[in-house]
Amino acid sequence: MRHGDGVEAVRGRAEVLSGAEPVVGQGAWVAVVVAAVAAVLAGAIVAMANQPVWQLLGAGRGLVPEESYHLSALVIVMATTLGQFAGWIIGTAVLAFAWHLLGRPVTPLYVRGAMTVIYLGLVALPLFFFHVLFGQPLTGIPREGLAEWVVATHPGASGLLFTAHPIVDLSLIPYAVITLALLWGLGDRALRNRGLQIVLALVVMATSFSVALSLAIHSTLVHLRIS
Repeated sequence: MRHGDGVEAVRGRAEVLSGAEPVVGQGAWVAVVVAAVAAVLAGAIVAMANQPVWQLLGAGRGLVPEESYHLSALVIVMATTLGQFAGWIIGTAVLAFAWHLLGRPVTPLYVRGAMTVIYLGLVALPLFFFHVLFGQPLTGIPREGLAEWVVATHPGASGLLFTAHPIVDLSLIPYAVITLALLWGLGDRALRNRGLQIVLALVVMATSFSVALSLAIHSTLVHLRIS
């Protein structure tokens, strides 16, 4: 065996034992870009198709003209969506780095576990804190007549606020099931295969989008009930 071959063999073995071997396939950034583009397109469609809702929310009131409320809502929803997705990536990296600092190998199994923990946290915590902050203060405010008022005065807003609202909230369940199935049913392939990387990124981004849209819907209803 040549000296160079021996050095490479020892180096490769050391990387595997230390966990330094990449556990996520190269080109994962492609999946991130695809998911981000899909989210922006979906957000633009929702913003344009539900302008009456954003008129009621009035995001950016006093800073942007009323005819641009749907654009300010799009910015807020997209910032929340992309921020959560970035939090999933950064949170996973932080947990992996902390594990490495403890002297433990960062294996694909550990990375999938870190992805799962951060994912479930990003799904549950935003809605949990929203209900903690606003749920109790709103319990004494009557709800009767709100849907009827919206239908009578802003009929274009009722579809998203009342018909699609439970669908958006419940969509988090199948998204979570698919994400967990990808991470644990397919094993390391979800991290290394380009196609599966894209599917995983799209599902996680869809989860983030649903959470962001749910928060926007809840915020609109809170605004209407308070005012």
